[in-house]
Amino acid sequence: MMLRPNAAAAANWTLIALAVQLVAGLCMAPLGRMGGFALLLLCWLMSGYAALRLRCLAALSAAAAGAVLAVLSMAGISGWMVNIVSNLLFLLYYLPLQNAFDRKLAAADVSKGTRMLGRVWAYATLAQRGASMLGFLPYFDGQDVLSAQQGSYTTLFTVQLTLEMIALLAAIVSYVWMVRYLWRVRTLLRGEAV
Repeated sequence: MMLRPNAAAAANWTLIALAVQLVAGLCMAPLGRMGGFALLLLCWLMSGYAALRLRCLAALSAAAAGAVLAVLSMAGISGWMVNIVSNLLFLLYYLPLQNAFDRKLAAADVSKGTRMLGRVWAYATLAQRGASMLGFLPYFDGQDVLSAQQGSYTTLFTVQLTLEMIALLAAIVSYVWMVRYLWRVRTLLRGEAV
């Protein structure tokens, strides 16, 4: 039986998937490679279910690709390209998803202030994932070691640190505004088939 589209349910599943994603990121070392990527796979599967409930094909496609990448990572692929593709897939998932939520809120005549939370989330996500992708470029490999040997930061290492700081600050803004926005979505559209 086909699931009815429901934005509140999609918001709930997106919040749960975010929690799993954060646990996967924070616990990758103690859980080991297999455990961390198993959690990331679970995150992508829940994200895909959220996209399905919202009827957002673009986000669903990104979640499916993310799940495949998590399985491949569990099998042993790694490197800078995997990190860049992973960040790109999160970007390709979150931006269409936020846009789909925004359309549902507009149809329900929800205030622009609530929808502005979503736009802040989208812009912060773009900054976070963009800076992360740039920071993983191979040009920055070994710059920390070279800087330690020289006794001062190289130009590339300074750029890399700047990108990491931008990504960190943008991640904090992105996750906080994401939770605020999705919490309002689940409250305002609860029980409503949209």
